[in-house]
Amino acid sequence: MLKPKKKITKKEMKKDPVLEKISQVDTFVRNNPKQLLYGALGIVVVVALIVLLAQSKKSANREASGELGMAEIALAKGDIDDAVVRLEALIEKNPRTKSAGMATLLLAQSYLAKSDYEKAQENFEKYVDDYDDDYMIEASALNGVGLCLDHKGEYEKAAKMYTEAIEESPYKFQRHEYSLNAVRSLIKINELKKAEELVQEVLDGEPDYKAKNAAEQLQSQIEALKN
Repeated sequence: MLKPKKKITKKEMKKDPVLEKISQVDTFVRNNPKQLLYGALGIVVVVALIVLLAQSKKSANREASGELGMAEIALAKGDIDDAVVRLEALIEKNPRTKSAGMATLLLAQSYLAKSDYEKAQENFEKYVDDYDDDYMIEASALNGVGLCLDHKGEYEKAAKMYTEAIEESPYKFQRHEYSLNAVRSLIKINELKKAEELVQEVLDGEPDYKAKNAAEQLQSQIEALKN
């Protein structure tokens, strides 16, 4: 017979700085759901923190999870510089932990938002090399590398990275997004046949409204370029 679990009171939570930070993140998410825009990464703040907290019994890792949550709040508020400082400190203090892996990915996204494509690419690649323990998140990191290459005008390399992301992702919505990114790069290097085939794959795959609309627009663009 399962024993009833003791609930953590608010008073006890205040005594634990990590739980207090988790509580702050949870409160922010509940009160500001529309401000949490994570784009291609698709990371759910509270769920990620709870998983990290549950998996780690070491106080250092639990503290890192709390710090990660505060960095994510800074990102959600648009305070990118504060997020960068927090994330870099977390990675340096807690190398090779799950929190450091997520921090590396968010650091890459932060640099991408700052248009620092070299540092963004460096951190996306670091996640793939050092922390690739989740197919969905690794696919997001590969897509991130592609975005950086795109911004630097390296369209052929970008298309290859998007293709790797498509192959890695276990989810259709991700594959559609990355396929459309690849199509845009292929159009820029005049690889219209490949672009056309990829667009058709998306349209045949029952995409959501947003992906369907984007695919149809790209299809029209390809037809215009062919003529």
